[in-house]
Amino acid sequence: MTTIKIAFTGHRHLSSAPVVSYLNKLHQDYPDAIWITGGAVGLDSIAASFAMARGIRLWLILPFPIHVMSKYWTPDQKRCIQDCWDYAEKTSVIAPVYDVSIYQRRNERMVDLSDMVAAFWDGSSGGTGNCVRYVQKVGKKMVRFSDFSGVKPHERVSSSSTPSSYREVNGDIFTSDAEAIVNTVNCVGAMGKGIALEFKKRYPDLYAAYRQACARKEIQPGHVWIYQAKGRIIFNAAVKDDWRDASRIEWVESCLHELVEMCRTMKVKSLALPWMGAMNGRIPVDEIKASTRKILSGIIDFEISVYEIRKNI
Repeated sequence: MTTIKIAFTGHRHLSSAPVVSYLNKLHQDYPDAIWITGGAVGLDSIAASFAMARGIRLWLILPFPIHVMSKYWTPDQKRCIQDCWDYAEKTSVIAPVYDVSIYQRRNERMVDLSDMVAAFWDGSSGGTGNCVRYVQKVGKKMVRFSDFSGVKPHERVSSSSTPSSYREVNGDIFTSDAEAIVNTVNCVGAMGKGIALEFKKRYPDLYAAYRQACARKEIQPGHVWIYQAKGRIIFNAAVKDDWRDASRIEWVESCLHELVEMCRTMKVKSLALPWMGAMNGRIPVDEIKASTRKILSGIIDFEISVYEIRKNI
């Protein structure tokens, strides 16, 4: 008899207890199955830990090497992924360096290797939703668990009725009480205009660290560099390469996806950001707003406030 392979997809913000009851049921129904997980914080790590504790065969498919994937994780989270790697009978890594698109490639690889998919999905958009859509596209069997968090699935809802913690606000972003705030930067160490100049004035230590990071080539277009200020996380989104040049919409979108991943990994509960790339970035405002709303408006596991452009910045 062929051994069934079950791939897992699910949210990063899940608590262990309600999920484990479903994992127990799944293990009872398919006691000899191989479990395939993707190594992320949340459902992936819960399922992999469950498998290790019960001697279930495990395949681990990572988007990036462990040191890249776990760069901003806690020590416990880093130990967990290393333990899973050591335990798994098969392991693979999709790409050597970070790129947000690799997460979907990892998900598709897991689905392609599986006979069925266990989806811990509350109906929201995001990486898990994208994975579920791929499962449906290729016609794989799927078992969906939707009431693990008390949230029922949403069938064909319009964007206006989709549960969301996203809002667009007027006001000064620097008065926001969000746990994390977003600065837009270039990759050559200049903070001479716009919101970056305001950050430079308010956080001189940030500016010094940013210049050093640029000199070390640690800041690249389309990626986010993190600075921990006193009582505030500052995400610095590189939507430009050189300050003299325009931003690119693909860099903005990459930074938006990366911000979501970082907030979930770091368990950030509230984020404030401007319309990135719209002013000195010289991307049309309507284009920026369309991309930002598409990527962020369905987020439900942390609060997002997008601040309108202030002409005097």
